[in-house]
Amino acid sequence: MLFIGDCHCKFKTYLYILFNMQHKGGRKGVDCSLQVGDMGIGFPPDSKFQKNNTTWFPPIDNNHKFIRGNHDDPAQCQLHSNYIGDWGYLPDPNLFFVSGGYSIDHNYRIIDTNFWADEELEESVMDEVLNSYKMCKPKIVITHECPLGIKIDFVTNSWKFDINSRTEKLLQSMFEIHQPEYWIFGHHHRKKELDKNGTHFVCLNELIYGKISDCIYEIPNLIWESCDKSVSELDKDKL
Repeated sequence: MLFIGDCHCKFKTYLYILFNMQHKGGRKGVDCSLQVGDMGIGFPPDSKFQKNNTTWFPPIDNNHKFIRGNHDDPAQCQLHSNYIGDWGYLPDPNLFFVSGGYSIDHNYRIIDTNFWADEELEESVMDEVLNSYKMCKPKIVITHECPLGIKIDFVTNSWKFDINSRTEKLLQSMFEIHQPEYWIFGHHHRKKELDKNGTHFVCLNELIYGKISDCIYEIPNLIWESCDKSVSELDKDKL
């Protein structure tokens, strides 16, 4: 399974990674993937990828999924067949995911255009997330932001020190309860790996500026429990 960093509407690059990128040994594309949020779903329309006057990309094979970040319209994400959900646990591949994040620059954005008031999960939902995490104790955690305690190791934008988001606090509480083998996230737009308390943290760069190799991370032999092999609505050979 391949994990992919912030997309920020760079859907052509995202789809290239999924279907056309060459790997060692001649393999083309990837069998399954999970993108870690900030797809750009719901932003003002892109000239190529749009639907109902907002940015959108067509549904693709269900073995390629994404969570949402702070730069995604939560309502639009819920309508997309490749959106994995706001949070949840998948017993196979033993993976826990949490969507959402905080926009430190929201005062400079336009509500319901490039900022959404419900970008973070509600506190009552976060309580459910934490209770579920206590029970699951997963091997892999996928989030958009990272736990508060490791934020200092990954921040590239000093503004992000001004406020500790409730999402970061939730993730920190999760990490204190259980340390998974992997914790993969984006948001801070850099490729960096760090081991702490038995967890291998991986921050992925964004597709806008980063080299593709800095925007992806693979856990070999990891697949979804059930992969839908339906034909994509996209003509992959023309990407």
